[in-house]
Amino acid sequence: MSISTLLDSLKRKVVPLDLEDILASVMRRTRLEDLDDPQCKDSLKILIASCNLEASLSLVGRIAARQHLQDLLETRLRLIDYWRQTPEIQKQTVHPPLFITGSPKSGSTFLHRLCAEDPSNRVPRTWEVMFPLPPPARDTFDSDPRIMQTEDRLRWLNRMQPEVTKAHPVGARLLQECGPILGYTFRSHVFLDIFWIPSYETWLRSQDLGPSYKFHMNFLKHLPWLCPGERWVLKSSDHVHALATLFETYPEAGVIFLHRDPMKVLQSSSSQMTLLKDTFSRSIDPRRLGANEARILTDKLNKIIEFRNSHAHMEDRFIDVRYLNLANDPIGTMRVIYDRFGLTLSPLAEVRMEACIKDECVKRSADKYFLGDFGLDPQHEDPQFAAYRERFRVEREPL
Repeated sequence: MSISTLLDSLKRKVVPLDLEDILASVMRRTRLEDLDDPQCKDSLKILIASCNLEASLSLVGRIAARQHLQDLLETRLRLIDYWRQTPEIQKQTVHPPLFITGSPKSGSTFLHRLCAEDPSNRVPRTWEVMFPLPPPARDTFDSDPRIMQTEDRLRWLNRMQPEVTKAHPVGARLLQECGPILGYTFRSHVFLDIFWIPSYETWLRSQDLGPSYKFHMNFLKHLPWLCPGERWVLKSSDHVHALATLFETYPEAGVIFLHRDPMKVLQSSSSQMTLLKDTFSRSIDPRRLGANEARILTDKLNKIIEFRNSHAHMEDRFIDVRYLNLANDPIGTMRVIYDRFGLTLSPLAEVRMEACIKDECVKRSADKYFLGDFGLDPQHEDPQFAAYRERFRVEREPL
């Protein structure tokens, strides 16, 4: 037996990733057992199995994975119990939200932050998604002790992999995507961002995500229970994998599709995924990762085209925003978005958005890697995106 095999065996014994062990530990601590979804346990089982077999986790990765899954499971159990004891929460209705989705790495964080400057919009913050119990209160929203608790949790990431936080800043008060909310169902693309788990991805693509989006809606009812807002503005490029389910859950939702040069997206996403996965894995194969990112991006863009072509009757519910337009004229782009959905961009909101831009609220950083670092040749990859470029009139950007 090799030394690496012995070390791997030791890590598995010291930090076991075992479904029954994790379930027993969390249920013993919470004295709760009802997950409110018979598929939840099976989803967690498949996720854990994929992590054990494929993720090549380092010791830090195993510790982080076990802690993260335990935290998600414990919070889910406590949320289900809280909702049972407070049924009024789930009797609320959710005002039709706006979803930011489309091509990844296309300015969604920038756009989301601009939307957050409008007092009429409610956006999820990292701390309230990570520690949602009890529901945040309006009077203490900016001073809640969970903010510091979240900062403590996130600080280790900056120490372990500072390049990650440079590429995509993290912070308790910063905005959060939908992936971590769906993570409480253990059927979420958020796990694919941090672990190399292809079998879990294959399984996830085949699943009915209706129960996950039902939980998502329940979560959106929970957070504003004591601090309501006029409308939710949410984001995740991974919503393109479940657009039909999204509209089944939120029939009146509006969707902002972001578009950017796919080659620039591929370079940026490959760079970020390398940094993230390297934090938890013993080794990363750049060529395998690059090929995987190219496949994922192609799949996403094809799904956008297919959905839009088959839902032409819903065009008034969509708006296409190109990255270069957003970058060059943010306020003009916001006016167009608000007009599209019949919303009023108040003078106060516009002033706050202007201040956000002038203060360089969004820090842009150059990608650390080039396409060649991932074995990707632009001349080979670019033609497969021709239909997408033509359909949405996407301009090329210099790499």
